[in-house]
Amino acid sequence: MSSVSIVKCENYDRERVLEAVRKAFDLIGGIKKYIKPGMNVALKPNLLTRKSPDSAATVHPEVVYAVGVLVKEAGGHPKIVESPGGPYSAAMLKAVYSGCGITKIAKEAGIELNYDTSIVDIENPEGLYLKKLTVLKPLVDADFIIDLPKLKTHGQMLYTGAIKNMFGAIPGTEKAEYHLRMHHYRDFANTLIDIYLSVKPGLVLMDAVTAMEGMGPSNGTPRDLGLLLASDNGFDLDLAAATLIHINPEWIPVLAEGVKRGYCKDSVDLIQVVGEDLKSRIVYDFKTPPYDTLHRIDFTQRSLFGKAFQIFTPYPRFHLDKCIGCGICSKSCPPQVIQMEDKLPRVDLNRCIRCFCCQELCPEGAIDIKRRLLAAKWLNGRKTTDN
Repeated sequence: MSSVSIVKCENYDRERVLEAVRKAFDLIGGIKKYIKPGMNVALKPNLLTRKSPDSAATVHPEVVYAVGVLVKEAGGHPKIVESPGGPYSAAMLKAVYSGCGITKIAKEAGIELNYDTSIVDIENPEGLYLKKLTVLKPLVDADFIIDLPKLKTHGQMLYTGAIKNMFGAIPGTEKAEYHLRMHHYRDFANTLIDIYLSVKPGLVLMDAVTAMEGMGPSNGTPRDLGLLLASDNGFDLDLAAATLIHINPEWIPVLAEGVKRGYCKDSVDLIQVVGEDLKSRIVYDFKTPPYDTLHRIDFTQRSLFGKAFQIFTPYPRFHLDKCIGCGICSKSCPPQVIQMEDKLPRVDLNRCIRCFCCQELCPEGAIDIKRRLLAAKWLNGRKTTDN
């Protein structure tokens, strides 16, 4: 039976983080239970985009440092492997590693940085939607993968953690194709599950020292939780993390679909939690995007709602006073419904699939997620009975 460890880590002081990560792993059997001498170990951190560690948009470099040090202590050879948003190129990787503080700690800890942009097609017999897919070759070549997510909210999927982080196994701009093909929440959730099952990380360490609430996953607000979570089961860890920030797991498509497929438990009470007491650490006022209550409606019946779908569905709102005209929102839009006119974005909301890639990747935080006033009043009224 797998277990989830939860340990205190009040800040990102190097020695404090190293001690906490070691304890988190020790509580589930120790790093040497998983890493054997000579293993090539891929560390897959959440490095969504080039953001400073203080933004809480990415895994803090000190967490990556600590995991790399412990892998080396166990005799493994750690390598950081990631495909951020945008083109999958050595130049992009170099910029993201540097901007996220990873280059510095990799040098200090003796961790290799991956610049190999090779990709490979793999079979996925456990896949429901994806029986074949293209992934980063360095992940496939690794003997073992450690998944390093950041606890954050997510505009499209409400929450991002262990399962969602492995979307970074898909090379660069190919991610947009998945958003376009699987734009219903249920379909995309099953796609994320398929990707996770295809690369099979053997260990997860989540950075929840400072999480992100509100308009995650890149432009939300840092929220200090002072915790690290570890497990060898990403579904169990995500269920525990969702409980920690007081989100009903049934609202999180990845967990809801995971339950249906038999990979995720339907109650946190079925998980063995060690270390900190989970229920005493629940954060009841953790802020989520306006998206949260959307999951109470079954949008597989979208056509039946007609205009009501547009009324009740949150949409991306552009703050043109913050916009610098970089065009990243337009380039990252899977259905290509954002056009740049006079260096300002114009979006066709009738064709928008609500993937919120634009909001996720905007470097200036110029896009947020808005719910129409009528929908907000109706849904807020329902909260008193649904919560």
